[in-house]
Amino acid sequence: MPPRVSSYMTTSLITVSVTDSLAHARRLMLRYGVGRLPVVDENERLVGILTVTDITEILSGKLTSKGLEEILVKEVYTPDPITIEQTRSIKSAAQLMLKYRIGGLPVVDYSRNLVGIITRTDLVRAYSERYKDEFKVAELMRREYAKARRDHNLYYILKLLSLDPAGKVIIEEDGRPVGVIAKRDLAFLATIPLPKGGKKKRVYKIRERDPIRDRVMTTRIYLAPIAEDVMTPNPITIDPNEDLAKAAEIMVRESIGVLPVVKEGTAVGVISKIEILKAITMA
Repeated sequence: MPPRVSSYMTTSLITVSVTDSLAHARRLMLRYGVGRLPVVDENERLVGILTVTDITEILSGKLTSKGLEEILVKEVYTPDPITIEQTRSIKSAAQLMLKYRIGGLPVVDYSRNLVGIITRTDLVRAYSERYKDEFKVAELMRREYAKARRDHNLYYILKLLSLDPAGKVIIEEDGRPVGVIAKRDLAFLATIPLPKGGKKKRVYKIRERDPIRDRVMTTRIYLAPIAEDVMTPNPITIDPNEDLAKAAEIMVRESIGVLPVVKEGTAVGVISKIEILKAITMA
């Protein structure tokens, strides 16, 4: 029998109010390493969910006339979220997440009170612990996936992120995976330090003499970031013949959401948390 939601849900909840700013919500996500926050009203009742995808959409063009301090959670959150009772099975949780294409579910008790949250990551951990030797990576891997080059601009990357089911883009070079970009990388872009040295910098400082004032001036030149600037380099990969539970274990241990599948040095597919959830529904 599949384990219950209560066995894998998180009960230490980080929530936001409908009147909090997106800047505050973003800081909470960064501080606690989460990608979604339950939204509560003044009576602490669950009214919605705010995800890292919501913040990414803001940064990619929606409501761009406002700063994140000016945008309130209530302007962008998803109201009336899909919930699950703590007594339901993790298979039911996986089915709901796949059906509604969501990454987490607020967990409620019989009285509909918020008691926790269960995410794709929690289910991946459950799979790594409970479903060894059920499937090989090759049986569930996705052969069609979002891929780009190091020099692709972020506008193109954003488009790929919106189309990929897992919200991940694999950066490849001659068929070899060299980096990964996730939605959270762009949502938290302002916190990523500038790469050091050479042409990778997004900001250059040029010192030159001003002929009129007869003194040295510093000019800053800002460059549009490209995929190489924000990707996580040297991604962990996995062989197609490896146990899928091993892939799940790596994802949990390394806090990553996708593994390029590599055979003889060439990428042949990907395994993401979505494929792990599908495996749970099939086991």
